[in-house]
Amino acid sequence: MKIVIVGGGLVGTTLAERLTRDQHDITLVDDDVERARKLSETLDVHVIGGNGAVVGVLRRAGAETADLVIAMSNSDEANMIVGMLSLQLFDVPRIVVRLQDPGMKECFDFMAKDRTERCVYVNPDQAAADRIAQLLEVPGAMDVVSFMDGQLLVAGFRIGESSDLAGLRVEDMNLVLFAKNPTKAVAIHRMDDWIIPHGNDQIEVDDLVYFAIDREHLEGMLALVDVHHDDRRDLMIAGAGAIGQELVRRLGTGERREVLIEENEAIAKQAAETLPGAIVLHGRVTDQALLEEEDIQNVSTFVAVTPDHETNLVAGFLAKRLGAGRVVALVDNPDLVPLVSQIGIDAIISPRVLVIGLTLEQIRGGRIRSVAQLLEDRIEIVDVEASPRTVLTSGTLSEIKLPSGVLVAALLRDEKLLLPGGSDRIEPGDRVLLITTTENAPKLDDFLAE
Repeated sequence: MKIVIVGGGLVGTTLAERLTRDQHDITLVDDDVERARKLSETLDVHVIGGNGAVVGVLRRAGAETADLVIAMSNSDEANMIVGMLSLQLFDVPRIVVRLQDPGMKECFDFMAKDRTERCVYVNPDQAAADRIAQLLEVPGAMDVVSFMDGQLLVAGFRIGESSDLAGLRVEDMNLVLFAKNPTKAVAIHRMDDWIIPHGNDQIEVDDLVYFAIDREHLEGMLALVDVHHDDRRDLMIAGAGAIGQELVRRLGTGERREVLIEENEAIAKQAAETLPGAIVLHGRVTDQALLEEEDIQNVSTFVAVTPDHETNLVAGFLAKRLGAGRVVALVDNPDLVPLVSQIGIDAIISPRVLVIGLTLEQIRGGRIRSVAQLLEDRIEIVDVEASPRTVLTSGTLSEIKLPSGVLVAALLRDEKLLLPGGSDRIEPGDRVLLITTTENAPKLDDFLAE
């Protein structure tokens, strides 16, 4: 595809790098001319310096012949203008617009009227709240994504010495422990390597292992990875902005204490008015005295979602040291990710990676239901509806010869979850969950093409 990306920040450049690996023709536009010059030296894409919300710049970028325009600048207003010009002036077949202000959704809906199949917007804050809410459903997990209308969870757990899975081969685990339950090891992170496991691969202590789990069998899975339920119930959120408020709306039960801490007085006041059932405090999220005063040791989950990701790490580390149960932090800086495990934070959420997954859904299109990346954007998960005209349905799994590093993790057939083996076939209409490394993801196109 010929793709124009407007916005050369962290999201735009990461997306450009990823789509280039997928063999797309990418033009990146950034309004900072000096940054554009530097990007042209480091990225294997065509880079243009200029305001992407200007007709002449979009024309120079090739919007007239583009298959897709992606607006990923830090300005919602600029992204909306890029979207409108791409649709109405250049008649681009499909656009993806990044909007962070929920109030802009009404403007987007007006723009996309009668063109909804061509227009998609992604909200990083909404995506982060979705992922955190899913994560908090599964005790002890470091990452969680739901698929197949919520019936299947892909959850990552750190394997400890006391886990029943430590030392087992994947084949033995599936035969002995999960012979009747739809659960499967689908990815392993060990040291600096990501592994799509085969039967002979062994699960080792300290591995981060992702499992595809039938939601109905989650409790049995937690016992095997030796996750202990925390009887504490209080929830504390550092940051009362859009993500923090959305989490309280989703997770608030009225049966536990929900505390938000916000450094910005105006935001704290607005949150207090919007969330009457929660306790909203104006103060520093890294104030040890404040955390102790609010009984941090009785907090089951501490979530740090301030706009400053370095602050999130510090707040998470402090909360963990003071006795909080589970700690989740919003961290989008790749340079900070290696620090997470060192300071005891249990899970991180990256809006950048989430936006990439949402955008890839639109690029793949067709029968793709959803696309997600795991932690470091090294593993891709694709939920697709099988067509009778694809290679996927042309024979048994062993006969269609999926590329190395690609795994069929699960099937949903007539609302029943199945864990297929080599002798099984994918039937037209099945929902298929495919796991692959990002390097091998482009090879899936031949299997999904109709």
